[in-house]
Amino acid sequence: MLKKKIVYLFLIFSITAFAQKVEVDFKNSLKQLKEQDNFSEYIYVHLDEFSKNPSIENLSIFESVQSNLWRASNTKKESTALLYFQVNYAFQLKQFGFINQSILQYEKAYAVYKNNKLASYNIIEFCLKPLANNYTRLGDVDRAEDILKITIDKAQKENNTAQIIAGYSNLAIVYRTKGAYKNAVTYLNLALKLSAKKQIKSRLYSDLAINYLFLKEVNKAEEYSKISNILNIKKEYSIITRNAITLGSSFFQKKKYTKAIVEFNNALKAAIIVFGKNDREVAKIYNNIAEVYKEQQQFKKALSVYQKSLSTLLPKYNPVSQFDNPLATYFYPENTLKEAFDGRATIFIQLNNYENALKNFDLAFKVDDKLRATFLTQNAKLIQQQENRNRSESCIELCYELFQKTTNPNWIEKAFQYAEESKSVILLETKKATFLKSPIKKDSLFVIEENLKLKKAQLNKSIVMEELKGDNASIKLLANYIEQRNEISNKLQLLKQKIQLKYPNLKIQKDSLITFKDIEVKLLVNNASFIEFFDGKNSVYIFSVAKGKPKNLHKIIKDAKFKLLVSEFLSLFSDSRGMALQNNVSKYTTLGFELFKKLFNTKLNKNTIIIPDGLFSFLPFDALITEETTITNFEKLPYLINKSTISYAYSASILLQKNKTDVTNNNSFIGFFPIFEGNHRNLSELNFTLQESKSIKKSIEGDFLLQSKASKDSFHKLAKNYAIIHLSTHATAGDYYTPASIEFYDETLYLPEIYGYNLHADLLVLSACETGVGIVRKGEGAMSLARGFSYAGVRNLLVSLWKVNDKSTEELISVFYKNLKKSGNKSDALHTSKLAYITNKNISSNKKSPYYWASFIYIGDVSFVDTTNFNYTWYFVAGFMLLVGFFLYKKSKFGPNK
Repeated sequence: MLKKKIVYLFLIFSITAFAQKVEVDFKNSLKQLKEQDNFSEYIYVHLDEFSKNPSIENLSIFESVQSNLWRASNTKKESTALLYFQVNYAFQLKQFGFINQSILQYEKAYAVYKNNKLASYNIIEFCLKPLANNYTRLGDVDRAEDILKITIDKAQKENNTAQIIAGYSNLAIVYRTKGAYKNAVTYLNLALKLSAKKQIKSRLYSDLAINYLFLKEVNKAEEYSKISNILNIKKEYSIITRNAITLGSSFFQKKKYTKAIVEFNNALKAAIIVFGKNDREVAKIYNNIAEVYKEQQQFKKALSVYQKSLSTLLPKYNPVSQFDNPLATYFYPENTLKEAFDGRATIFIQLNNYENALKNFDLAFKVDDKLRATFLTQNAKLIQQQENRNRSESCIELCYELFQKTTNPNWIEKAFQYAEESKSVILLETKKATFLKSPIKKDSLFVIEENLKLKKAQLNKSIVMEELKGDNASIKLLANYIEQRNEISNKLQLLKQKIQLKYPNLKIQKDSLITFKDIEVKLLVNNASFIEFFDGKNSVYIFSVAKGKPKNLHKIIKDAKFKLLVSEFLSLFSDSRGMALQNNVSKYTTLGFELFKKLFNTKLNKNTIIIPDGLFSFLPFDALITEETTITNFEKLPYLINKSTISYAYSASILLQKNKTDVTNNNSFIGFFPIFEGNHRNLSELNFTLQESKSIKKSIEGDFLLQSKASKDSFHKLAKNYAIIHLSTHATAGDYYTPASIEFYDETLYLPEIYGYNLHADLLVLSACETGVGIVRKGEGAMSLARGFSYAGVRNLLVSLWKVNDKSTEELISVFYKNLKKSGNKSDALHTSKLAYITNKNISSNKKSPYYWASFIYIGDVSFVDTTNFNYTWYFVAGFMLLVGFFLYKKSKFGPNK
């Protein structure tokens, strides 16, 4: 026995000694190559060393190359070596699940390829395709789509049929991820026409089957899965896996649950063989099996299978029971994780275990946070926000039910936090990033970033406008724009890493949740009420906060009657001339009062902050009717504006963030008044715009650019230097296809372009039509000009909700600036200008319809902030007079004569 132990120890010693010798030899070899300045061989030696034992631990070999390369590549040979290194590193990172880091290395490789013109390298196969797949996997489908369109264009120029087919196939996956299943089918059919090999056709039919499944064409999905299996002559396990999943899902849709389980288990066996037991594809199948058990109400089994899914994705997670939850410490950006938590939450709801349901939803949100941090485009984040919306509503409903059962007000606060966390998150992150960068914004890295973002925004606009031409669009021009956007995205991604390395503290940390106390202490000044809406799919939830009063959560079921009430009221303001409202005063007052009663079951204070949502973002709250009335005289109606001064915000979090943001530190004003005299550019002349400029001039000093001077180029060059920007012009909210836009004398400024601006204005007045409305994106709000300028850095806004009359606008805006000069309070200035309009004896009763004055709303700070040319002389004079008076009084009472 002792002899065996001695032999064993000798072997261990020998192996250790040999390993140490190998390591020493490797280090010596590297030292020599560095001394010889052999750049290429230095890289290849590392790659060879990793290939001996490709493991997570040995990824440090790649890190060693990055940190120890002593110079940049000088020749094409050296650049090719560097390209090989980055592509290999990216591939290995992808294999081990480090998708973010993999993306960065692929982006670096693409930059090396482009900068050094390494045309002989197969960049499509080894870099662009896997890079696009990485972006697709994380949900950043816009970036993936750009990359794949470039690969297809390149392959077509090279007449490389295999790469064209692969490009179409991968682009179809992107469209499937976006939910554009018909587009995916189109590209797969294009690929099929080019394919001759059975094995390639097998993959394409397999993908077609998946898309037909999503299109609810179950029979077609089954048919194409079977065709794919027949064509799968090499018996590829990846294809077998996909087809079994499709067939299982088909049986699931047909409620043939036993057959579904059989197919999913077949898929599971094949997936473990081809992908390994800890791959996301295996976890996805577990999620599918759990869904079947859930549908059969076999909840215990379902929860057990979901735990298998989580253990697959999180190898360190070893649950004891089906009720255990993993620690968020081990989470990473992975949609399959999120699906497992959402699935578990819905089971706990079925079991009336609401608190455990909320815990799982919370874990799903944590995964979403990690996913969002990886996205490079705003649109990718918007899609994610929309997907999260249903989860937010489920959480709010659970909290509401728990409050009804327990009467514990903490559940109202938690429900509010879910609502708040679903509001304009992308806009909030942008404002946080701007604030964090403000002390160091002159660093050259940020200057470069700003220029790149503007160029990308301009390209986004160009692409959208070209695509709107439909069949007349230039394919060549679009391809060129997409190529340019891709290069800029590549530069931005690499720049992002440089910024993170230089300023690690710039990473946006998630703030602690907003509390009711935060709102009371920091927002509810001057006897204010706070009202926040959450416009869900099934219900509207309205949160009310006022100092010293119980917090309130009011729920309205969105039945047909309520939906009709809201739509009929809004329709009265949709007529471009206001006639619908003028001709139906009694209908207006009836609807206005009914809606007021529905929405406000709490007494409002003198000032009210409203956080609208969904359709309520377009509601003119000022014009609601607060009591039943038979009056038809517009001047005398009991409007809500008579009871409370209303201001708006995108979220409470943004309001609190605004207290920190950097704004232009002066009182300067610039106004743009293009007028369009003589219907210049076929735009109707704004007859009262000139008068508006003259009226404003009486209240405020500044630069007034009229007619041709009010150009887009002038705005581009000058706007960022002013505290107050005024745009008196034409604008449109756009539609599903056409982006919102605003007109300058010579050119149109479109919403996608605005996102690239970097403004520091304290106030932007958009004296134009529909500047506060746009396509609603659930979870983020209306994609309006107002939001665009807020995203670009503007702190506070005055905007319109519908097509405004230029004469009434001139009346309102001129008085607004007079009031602003007196008080410095923007919200109050607008409020009093509306009241002045309603009581103005020179305006006829019909013209006092809310159509003329209720359109404009103020979005922003509620505190008293002086941002105008405020006249301090009166303060000085008043102070001096008081001082003189005090001394005279003192002398007369206590002086020598007394």
